[in-house]
Amino acid sequence: MNNAKLIGRHPLALAIAVAGSLSAQAFAEELALEEVTVTAQKREQNALEVPVTVDTFSSTDMENTNALKLSDMADYIPGFEAGSSVTQSALSIRGIESPSISAGGDPSVAVFYDDAYVPSPATSMSFTDMQRVEVLKGPQGTLFGRNAAAGTVNMVPNRAQADFDAFLSARLGNFGLQQLEGMLNTPLSDSFFVRGNLMSYQRDGYVENVYPGGVDSGSEDILTGRLSAWWDITDNTSAQLSYDWDEVDSAPRQAIGVSPYSYSIDPFERKVENDVMEGEETRSMSTVNAKLMHSFNDRWSMKWVSSYRQWETSNREEEDGTAEISRYLDTNNIFDSDIGYHELQVNFSGDKVTAVMGANYSRENIYQSTDVTATASSVTRLVTTDIVNNPELRAQIAGGAALSAGGFPGDGGIGDMAAGQALAALDSVDHLWEADDWATFTTLVAPAMGLTGPLPQVDDYYDAIAYNVLGTGMLFGPSFAGRNWVERVENEGDFTNWGVYFDMDYALTDSINILAGLRYSTDEKSFSWLTPGTNYRDIRPGMEEVIFSTADDYNVGQGVREAREEWSATTGRLVGQYHFSETAMAFLSYSTGYKSGGFDSLNLLTADTPIEPEEVDNIELGVKGDLVENLLRVQVSYFDMTVDNRQRSVESKPPGSANALPRVINGDQQFNGFEVTVDWLPLDTLRLGMVTTVRDEESEWDPFYDAEGELQQDRDKSSVNTAYTLVVDWAPAIPVGALNVHLDYIYAENTDELEPGYLESFSEIDGVGEDDKRLNGRISWMSGNGSYELAFWGRNLLDNGRADIPSGRTLDVFGTPYTSISEPRSYGAELRYNF
Repeated sequence: MNNAKLIGRHPLALAIAVAGSLSAQAFAEELALEEVTVTAQKREQNALEVPVTVDTFSSTDMENTNALKLSDMADYIPGFEAGSSVTQSALSIRGIESPSISAGGDPSVAVFYDDAYVPSPATSMSFTDMQRVEVLKGPQGTLFGRNAAAGTVNMVPNRAQADFDAFLSARLGNFGLQQLEGMLNTPLSDSFFVRGNLMSYQRDGYVENVYPGGVDSGSEDILTGRLSAWWDITDNTSAQLSYDWDEVDSAPRQAIGVSPYSYSIDPFERKVENDVMEGEETRSMSTVNAKLMHSFNDRWSMKWVSSYRQWETSNREEEDGTAEISRYLDTNNIFDSDIGYHELQVNFSGDKVTAVMGANYSRENIYQSTDVTATASSVTRLVTTDIVNNPELRAQIAGGAALSAGGFPGDGGIGDMAAGQALAALDSVDHLWEADDWATFTTLVAPAMGLTGPLPQVDDYYDAIAYNVLGTGMLFGPSFAGRNWVERVENEGDFTNWGVYFDMDYALTDSINILAGLRYSTDEKSFSWLTPGTNYRDIRPGMEEVIFSTADDYNVGQGVREAREEWSATTGRLVGQYHFSETAMAFLSYSTGYKSGGFDSLNLLTADTPIEPEEVDNIELGVKGDLVENLLRVQVSYFDMTVDNRQRSVESKPPGSANALPRVINGDQQFNGFEVTVDWLPLDTLRLGMVTTVRDEESEWDPFYDAEGELQQDRDKSSVNTAYTLVVDWAPAIPVGALNVHLDYIYAENTDELEPGYLESFSEIDGVGEDDKRLNGRISWMSGNGSYELAFWGRNLLDNGRADIPSGRTLDVFGTPYTSISEPRSYGAELRYNF
């Protein structure tokens, strides 16, 4: 599908035309294609000189788009996606996304902040005082080591400078938005500088929870800051020490019920009745980072990085999307981790050869607790369903009914008729605490077991003989109403990674360069599982679990299960680069990537059969440069990427499991497509451009059970995922100060129906399967001396909505799927003072 057809399908996109550069200098009277400096190859270079597909997102882009974290910038980087969850954010490059819930795995996209590796739960940090973010596509192991199988995100904060600088800003908007930020940069001497910043961000939710005391979905509360010091020790040696922290206390992710038991089946009513107890998504994180830079001479230099990051997260979420106590289920993912990262990098710059070499080492210790809370009433519903569907009991009831009617099973007459009627009555039983259901059930069970008359209603443990007759100790009478049933899986991990790398750029001629690199990586993981059993064991010894069932071999109450494994790989790249001119070039590359194997924190079976490592092969052809006297900038890439043993998380309910749980599966995938970025200056005051991606995808997944317990096999899918963003920047001349008008239009084709675990019934829910279409805008004014800035902004101005794929741990057993919706129209104003 070509871009002309895409634009033709959207009149608004045609009216906007093409997107403006995201790195525009927003308050210039004359716009220009500025030189973009990146460190994609571990040294400062013009982005147009780097033979890698790299996109940048500058501080001006963050202002123009109100971007606060990686998920907010994803629409402006072709082929890049990011989840909105604070504690389980999953990043994706070119369709490769990693499981986000399992502590025993690693991300396919490596994230670095200020030169230090950042594990997955920490990647949703806020963009406070950020200089730029670089997104590098394809394997990057020879330059950015850890797990850069699909690509790398390099976050570059501003460092302390020799000149005084400071600002204060306030941003207000609907849904109670209040964002306050300040920064101070000051020299304390000719060689020692400090910089500090602090940001507070608060916003109310946009999905109202009508349940008394419930939290509105979408509400956020963030406090984050950074303090850094830079010391020029000598003319050749510098050091930096920094400390950053991040406190998040937000609402849990959306769980808009779309079942007959929810507040509404229309997710865009933006009202829910969720009764999750103490729902929250929180993170407390801090980091100390030290760097030492030294130049030995004009050719040789080195950098040493040491970072220690620690964080704690909690994520207690609604799992049924209703306020029905007999269908209640919530989960809480508690994560406590610390990681030490160290890297030594040595650079050489000669007349024809430029090289970088080094080694890195990291060690991470994690604790994860996955808690599931139900009520006695909802557990009774689970057990009711399990008993009603028990084949042996159904056979007994059918046989007893047939004999009582004077026939026998399979006689094709009165016996079969009586058996069918009995089973139909049994299927009508919904919850054994209901008097009518209990009477119907026990009237059927008693004859099948040779008992006389229906069993008496049971109200507490001491009168449980009737339940014991049924052969289960899992049932409780209505006197247990109000008690919670809790199950837990606890994991601990000790992960060590080390690697050595070398990458070289050789100028074969004035216009031809050859680049090559190698990396050797080793990952060693020790992991454990502990399932202490349900808290009801204190009430009735020997009580079994019903959420984390024995089908997953949890060895409940039998101590800790431990596993250890080691993976190693050698990866590399080979690149040919040709310079058409001083401002344009092309490259052809072949690169390989690797992500270590691991363990599924909710599947103890992976102790014996660990998750296989991902292996990536990528062929890429790219062209980039400034054309037409620096009025047109183009970056075009074609890629063909193969992923073996791709790791993917799906909602799965294997036989014997009471409900669906996240489970990591493997599969093989093939991706190929184009990514295009265009900037054009038709006038000194007008910038037009476009970013787009067109991607074909073929996937074949290992067999797995979906959320309804159905076995899915040979899922071989092909899709075309097309997305583009169009932006306009207009800076007309005005009598006082400088004005910039910014518009962007975002389109992304929906391919949810091709995802593993998608059910046909989901298409009946409003908003599911809808393409993403949003119009955003910002008008900003700066005073003549640059001291004052005033802006008015709006996001999703046309208020277009879409819903995500419904899911839910109780989708099958309770019939309670839930979904989430895109953010509605938001708007506000911003005021900033620059000292």
